[in-house]
Amino acid sequence: MFQFPPLPPVLSQHKWTAFGLTGVFALIELAFQASDAGLFEPGLRWTAYRELAFYAPWFSDMIAGRQAPPQAVWNMLSYAFLHGSMTHLLMNSGAFLGLGLVTLRIFGVPLFLLFFAVTAIGGAMTFGLLTDSNLPMVGVSGVVFGLIGVLKYAELAFIRRKGGSMRRYLSSLAALAAVNVVISVALSGLLAWETHLGGFVAGWLAAWWVVPKAQHA
Repeated sequence: MFQFPPLPPVLSQHKWTAFGLTGVFALIELAFQASDAGLFEPGLRWTAYRELAFYAPWFSDMIAGRQAPPQAVWNMLSYAFLHGSMTHLLMNSGAFLGLGLVTLRIFGVPLFLLFFAVTAIGGAMTFGLLTDSNLPMVGVSGVVFGLIGVLKYAELAFIRRKGGSMRRYLSSLAALAAVNVVISVALSGLLAWETHLGGFVAGWLAAWWVVPKAQHA
């Protein structure tokens, strides 16, 4: 069975990275909730969505060389900090925090932040290429699946070096795909599976790039 290495003392000081980012997600959604309830500036959620959410048509315009709003550049990353509801936030943040702490334990803060950016952008680009939706796409789930991709590659590298059950490993990947299909059907297609797929692939490739070749030869 794959086992992660013990937490080096120096990295234990950087748990704030995962908790800090999760706190940012929470503060933003709380501000949206307060606005939705009329406690202050109404319409804050949709004002933020217009500037920071990811819109596939803008991405299509940008890669086709057509004129797109300037936020088409930064919203490939900024969308990950926004959520659609408190339930959406809690589900994503719980998964992000758990996976983030494990990723920090293995790779440290600089690579964790690199993985965050790469998987968010990879998820957005894949969504933009595969979807025909005009709705705003928000949420950190692309990064969540990106971190899964990072950790599954780390697990594969460990299996290749130390031995382990490839059948169990492949079964876990199949189960992950099945869960996405079931949730997507349950949510009537509202699940951005394209973002999950893009994040996972980006995370896998990023881990392949940073794990020393000697460890997975």
